Amino acid sequence: MRKWLLILLFIIGTFATVRAQYDVHFTHYWKMLNFYNPAGAGAEQKMFAYAAYSNQLSGFENNPKSMLLNIDAPIPFVRGDHNLGLGALNDDIGLFTNQHIYINYAYGFKLFGGRLAAGAQIGILNSAFDSKDIELGGESNDPAFPSGAANGNTFDFGAGILYQHKYFYAGVSGLHLNGPTILIGEKNEIEIAQYFNFTAGGNIPIKNTLISVQPSLQVMTDFVAWRADITARGTYDYNGKQFFGGLTYSPDVSVTFFVGLEMMNITAGYGYELFTSGIGAANGSHDIFLGYQINLDIFKKEKNKHNSIRVLQ
Repeated sequence: MRKWLLILLFIIGTFATVRAQYDVHFTHYWKMLNFYNPAGAGAEQKMFAYAAYSNQLSGFENNPKSMLLNIDAPIPFVRGDHNLGLGALNDDIGLFTNQHIYINYAYGFKLFGGRLAAGAQIGILNSAFDSKDIELGGESNDPAFPSGAANGNTFDFGAGILYQHKYFYAGVSGLHLNGPTILIGEKNEIEIAQYFNFTAGGNIPIKNTLISVQPSLQVMTDFVAWRADITARGTYDYNGKQFFGGLTYSPDVSVTFFVGLEMMNITAGYGYELFTSGIGAANGSHDIFLGYQINLDIFKKEKNKHNSIRVLQ
């Protein structure tokens, strides 16, 4: 059924421009500020590389599958809070494949006891449609369907701001601000909707315990449709290891359960999104996150205190 719905959308696109939202929702959005907001490049103030995978609506034929690779870090050999990021997203949904390759730049400075950063993003959007699996029966010569693969690409731009404090953060961003249009083949166009994102979160330590609570919120909208994620996450710190878990509620969409571990600069997490719209508990979405970070601040001067040998003598 889903395959034929996608085919119908393509037929509509043959005669008119299709307006589409390109952006993927990931369970571990609070660890992926640099994906949703260009100002998030350098938010960790370390080199931060991660991979995120989402298998959505599992159990359905041609279900969406998304893979993201991202790395960002302070710019080496440059003084000041300058940061660069590079990311690549591959999104397969039915007969369509969407790709987004982007570069983020962010500059930050101290403000009110925290850090305020502004960032910009430039990138390339690519969409491809492969008709080899279309079953037309006796209508194999229908001109409404392409005889093979078709693809197109276009330039993309985004921007955002992000404020971080010891106990909270908040940011807003806009992606696809230039309203890009992708021409697929010779006749079909896909308009990419401008997309805006608001995110905020906090860190609340519980006194006299090894437990802290990190509530967070993310709202995604193109002013036609919207999605809000309200997350309650708890962290337990034990011998240098941080165990975390919690749940996210998205009104009228889903409830997501997740668990994870941080140790030795490595973060690993898993989440399962259970849809509340009647799709079924077994047809939810699986999300996996794996990240690694390391300090690259070459200008940081560590104080190496030692006693003089002469004094000891």
